[in-house]
Amino acid sequence: MKNRSLGILIIGIAALIGFIVYSFNKALTDIVSTTCIHGSTCPMWGSISFQTNVSLGIMAFVAAIGLYLIFFSRATNWTNP
Repeated sequence: MKNRSLGILIIGIAALIGFIVYSFNKALTDIVSTTCIHGSTCPMWGSISFQTNVSLGIMAFVAAIGLYLIFFSRATNWTNP
């Protein structure tokens, strides 16, 4: 049961990471759209895309660990026999 609770906590952390990624991406997109004079060919758009993909990959990895703990991990007894 403890592994399930830990998995739920980790899923919550992944959701928090997702919210941070979303808000950061929105703010960065607004900044780049107002400051970049090159339009869609501006290299800053490529860096936003790369940073977003890396962040979403990290979030998916954390969520996968949480899902593993919820559904596939068995509770272990850490006390000495």
